[in-house]
Amino acid sequence: MEIERQFLVDIIPSLPSGYDSILQGYVSLLPEIRIRAVRPMQGEEKFYLTVKRGAGLVREEWETAISSREFSHLVECLEKNTFFIEKRRYYLPLADGHVAEYNRHSGHLRGFDYVEVEFDNEEEARAFEIPYWFGREVTDDPRFTYGKLARVNGFQLAKMIMSQPPEQWAPYAMVMPDENAAPGAEEAEPGEPADRAADGAKDAKDVKDVKDAEDTQDVQTAPDEQQEQLSGAERCRAGQRGRP
Repeated sequence: MEIERQFLVDIIPSLPSGYDSILQGYVSLLPEIRIRAVRPMQGEEKFYLTVKRGAGLVREEWETAISSREFSHLVECLEKNTFFIEKRRYYLPLADGHVAEYNRHSGHLRGFDYVEVEFDNEEEARAFEIPYWFGREVTDDPRFTYGKLARVNGFQLAKMIMSQPPEQWAPYAMVMPDENAAPGAEEAEPGEPADRAADGAKDAKDVKDVKDAEDTQDVQTAPDEQQEQLSGAERCRAGQRGRP
């Protein structure tokens, strides 16, 4: 079981000199099956296989250590159209005894930082007093999962998370009208024939349908596409070159 809260960062704190370098990829997105290599500043690099279920504050988690050889083998099975997540993790002790894990990304998510805190139980998590430098909470933001951020368009999604709370993010439900657009679905020009107005409405609907389809394709993976695997040798080499 994993109980943690995640936040964006309003004020970048003073970071320690030590950190863990983390490289993680996804063998599957549904269910979420992750491989991770953790290289501390001092000590031996370690490798893990993790399965997670659920979303939000409390998630089911199963994790086991694997060998470097097993890790390399699983790299060949990474989910199609995903990148490695590359980041440095800094450990910052808080005044109340908790530890904030500050995550600073490189690779395709460079420029996206967030902080997370783990807890022993839900009561402790809900009673947590948020430090002044923490930003907006994203624990329950349905967009904020590494399974989505690992995809090719992950940084575009990260920018949306940073700029817009989830209640304002509705790519499937709504496309805002263009104020400069010619009259179409919304209204017809005065004196415009009824059939011309109907054609305009149809054209506007077609454009909206295409936009909705593009947005859906950017953020979600089609079910059949999620079952495909790719040869990850080239992606692994690229990921290893990008590690800090």
